[in-house]
Parts: sequence; structure tokens; C-alpha cells
Amino acid sequence: MTISIRAWALICLALLPGAAPGAAQASEEKSAVPILFESRQLDLIDKGKEVTYRFEKTGSDERLVGKNFADDLRLGVADVDAKGARMVVFKVFTGDNARDPQNWPDLTINPLFIWYLDRAVGTFNSLAGGSQMYLKHKMREALGAAKAEEIKVDYDGKQVDALKLHITPFAEDPSSQKMQGFHKSAFTIIVSNQVPGYFVDLQSEFVSTQAAGPELREHVKLVGMGDAK
Repeated sequence: MTISIRAWALICLALLPGAAPGAAQASEEKSAVPILFESRQLDLIDKGKEVTYRFEKTGSDERLVGKNFADDLRLGVADVDAKGARMVVFKVFTGDNARDPQNWPDLTINPLFIWYLDRAVGTFNSLAGGSQMYLKHKMREALGAAKAEEIKVDYDGKQVDALKLHITPFAEDPSSQKMQGFHKSAFTIIVSNQVPGYFVDLQSEFVSTQAAGPELREHVKLVGMGDAK
């Protein structure tokens, strides 16, 4: 990751005037930042358990956006301290595509979301150009203004309550004409405190408005939880 979990959290929390971590006001209950960065997401995974997510990348033109690709992401809890913080092992992809496992102590939020944010910024940068720091700033701004919609999702054979966030961080950007037609790229995040790991579905849609422009979609979906391997 190019930015730490705590750095993303602290920067996003700064977008809430007067709010301290863990103390969101009632009027902010559906604001994205408390939902994404103040909740104890890893309380939903016990020691020795591992959550699996399926990642899928699909594009319209392999020459421009690379090959279609699918693989798994796994997040396991190796230990739990006296305060309930987790020692986390995050495994990105498998087999020849596997990256070195990443380990973090003392976590309460799910690092999958930070991986998703960094990947979304990196992919947008590769398609549209621009400074990654500027793109991260626009993502943070969009998250700071976003409100959640209450929905239902299916998990483990039943419907559960969930929250859906949808942002288009670059749609009104003054530099949108320089973004190769990708300024309307959209990002959708679905979470639920009734599923392991909290995150249900993460989607990125990069669709160029230019004639014959490419399309690229990336999707991370919760598969389920089992014993850590």
C-alpha cells in the first residue's frame, strides 16, 4: 500500500469538523467517514478465522486496460489483544499472482478498504493521468460529503441490513477535460455490521466518455469466512 491505514483514517476523519474518533454526532450517523473509519469492523472476525473476498477485473479492450483477471483476497485474524484489537494477516491473490502477506498489529478497521482505495486511485491514475496525491484528495473530499443509503443484501442464505455509499469524485472536477474521458468514474461501497469483516461489496467503474474509449470494472465481493490457513 502506498499510504498507511491509520493515515487514510486520520485524513478522512479530519473532514468531519468537530468530530473526534469514536464520537460521531447523531446528525453524522449516515456520513461516510464515521461508517468507514470509526466502526470496529474487525470485531466481526474472531481469532483464528479468515475472511475471503473475490476480486474480479473486466475490461473492454485488453490492449488498453489489460487482461481480465479474477483471484481471491484473504484477511485473517492471528490474535486478539485485551482491548479487542486484532493482529491481521492480509493476503493479496494466490499462486503466481500472490504478493507477500501483509501483517498489522492493533487494528480495529478492515485494511481491505484501504487496499481498495489505493487500487482505485492507482487505476484511475493509469487511465486518466494526473497527480496521485491530487486524486487521493478528491477521493477524500467525496467520502467526506457522501451519505449512506440503507439497503438489504443477501449473505449466508438470508437478508441483512446494509449501508450503500456511491461517489463520483471527479465528475465536477475543473480539470475533468484532462482526464481522458474518465471523469465520471464511479465507486460503490456496501457495508454491513452483520457480516464478517464488515465490507460486503466494493466496486470501481472506469468508463470513458470519449468515442471508442475503453471500459474497466473492478469488483471485490465477500465470499465467506472459515478457519485461517
